[in-house]
Amino acid sequence: MKRKSTNYSTPDAGGWMNVCDDLFLAQFRGRPCEICGETRGYYNGKTIRSMGHHVLSKELHRAHRYEWENIIVLCPKHHLGAELSPHSHDGVAQAAFYEWLRVNRTCQYIFMETNRHDKFNKEWCYREMYEQLGGEIHSKTGLLKDLRPLNHATKVREAENQGA
Repeated sequence: MKRKSTNYSTPDAGGWMNVCDDLFLAQFRGRPCEICGETRGYYNGKTIRSMGHHVLSKELHRAHRYEWENIIVLCPKHHLGAELSPHSHDGVAQAAFYEWLRVNRTCQYIFMETNRHDKFNKEWCYREMYEQLGGEIHSKTGLLKDLRPLNHATKVREAENQGA
C-alpha cells in the first residue's frame, strides 16, 4: 500500500491534500449506504465502515472535491466492487451504478452531468481548504513553511461524530 504524503512545505503539498481528504470524508464514514443501508462491510478479509464516494473524480474535478453534492455514501460492497459499483472492474457494474444514480439520486446525477467538464483548477490551495473544513494549523517557528495540522485526529473524530 502506498504511503500518504506528509509533506507540508507548500500550501498545495500532498500532506495538506491528505489531511483535507481525511477531515472531509470523516463526515461520511459509518453512515448507511445509500443503496443497501449497510454501515459496514467486508473487503479483503477486513471489516470496513461505509465511506463517501466522489461522483465526480476528485483528481480531475478539484473544484468539486469538497462539495457535499459530489459525495454519495456507499458500503464497501457497493463502493469497491459488486454488481452495482462505481469502482468495479466490470463495466456492466459501473453502468448499473450510474443508472441507479440517475434514477434514485437525480439531483446528484444532474450535478455530475452539469459539472463533468469542470476540470482541474487552482482557485484554492489545500492548506486554506483545511482551515475551511474546520482544521487547525500551527507553526512552532512562526515560519509559513513550518505550518502543520494541529490536533488532526481530534478534528477527524469530531467530524465523524457530526456525521453520525
